[in-house]
Amino acid sequence: MFRVRATLNAYIDFGSTMRFLHIIILTACSLLIASEGISAQIITLDFDTKTAPTSTPEAETASSNDPAQAASMPLDSNHLLVREAAHWANYKKSLRKHSSRHMASAEELENAMMDFARYDGARIAKGWMADNALIALQTPEYFLGVRYWQNTYGRKAVLDRLHQNPMAAFQFPGAEQAQSAILRASMEDANEIELGGALFKEQAYSMQKQSWSNKKQGGKNFRLDAIKLAPNSPAPLDTKDLQMLASSAMSLFNDPNISASKTSSFASNLSLGPSAALADTFAQAQDLKLAPGRSLTMAHVLGMAALVILDDPQASSNKDPHFQYWIDDPELRECIDWSRVHLRQCVSAGHFVFESSFCIAEHQLRDAGKCIGSIVADNKDPHQQEQH
Repeated sequence: MFRVRATLNAYIDFGSTMRFLHIIILTACSLLIASEGISAQIITLDFDTKTAPTSTPEAETASSNDPAQAASMPLDSNHLLVREAAHWANYKKSLRKHSSRHMASAEELENAMMDFARYDGARIAKGWMADNALIALQTPEYFLGVRYWQNTYGRKAVLDRLHQNPMAAFQFPGAEQAQSAILRASMEDANEIELGGALFKEQAYSMQKQSWSNKKQGGKNFRLDAIKLAPNSPAPLDTKDLQMLASSAMSLFNDPNISASKTSSFASNLSLGPSAALADTFAQAQDLKLAPGRSLTMAHVLGMAALVILDDPQASSNKDPHFQYWIDDPELRECIDWSRVHLRQCVSAGHFVFESSFCIAEHQLRDAGKCIGSIVADNKDPHQQEQH
């Protein structure tokens, strides 16, 4: 809930009735003007007294003249978020490509395994985090909430607070809507990946009727080395994908109806919840809860989006140390890398070609889907499940 902070910057002379009445009239007029929107609300940062900005005419003028208000940050195809998100897009392309086809040879099956092997824990974690940050960037309530704080407290004060503690990102108006959109997207991705695993497992049974799949699988050591080294040869990033990702991420920056000068008036509606355009999406996602212990992951995602919205100079040049640290999620990275360990064990234990389909199904897809879905409450990490 937002807290209304009504500040009266005047001294009341109790010896002067006329002056007192004048102040009362001015205050009433201010309230009437504010009521033309939904409410005149200013969200508190909960700063300490050393960093909290004062509501003075000078501060308001400085905020309105902030260069970040006048020009949108260029987030192009070379931006770290865009390029990492493009790797995630490549992973999902590979998933759809291989899951939708009926494997007709040992070569096709091996190509699928090596294609998925390109994506180790580091690549998937960074790609997934970047993709979610772009989702937050495209959530109007969150975009406007961050801009509203920028207008209210000043860009530097908000950046300092965020750098000090990324958990401050949860305080931005619209953070709940952005989190819901991210959780929903994560569940959709997790379900799609696990479905791909189920399709590969089904093929593992059906292909046993084919003579080629019952042949001995040779070159075991070579295959194990190939799996280990595959992340060193990532799939090339498609220029069109990069441009599309950058364009989508910048959609709210370039929207003439959501300019920086109008952010405060738009943000006054935030207390009413999501906009009509997002109402259905939010309604479907509102029952999804963040898994215990994953608050920092979500804070980093929201924080990266906020740095972009606030036009952090270092973030725009991909040199912000916070940005470099936040884009990696150790929990997801380790979960995927454990799946790769199990994959290599599976390949090492296998003897026939069709068994590769089982290894892909269980460890490259189903485990990965559970790793992705573990951000949502009640969706367990597959390796944690094995420990119980």
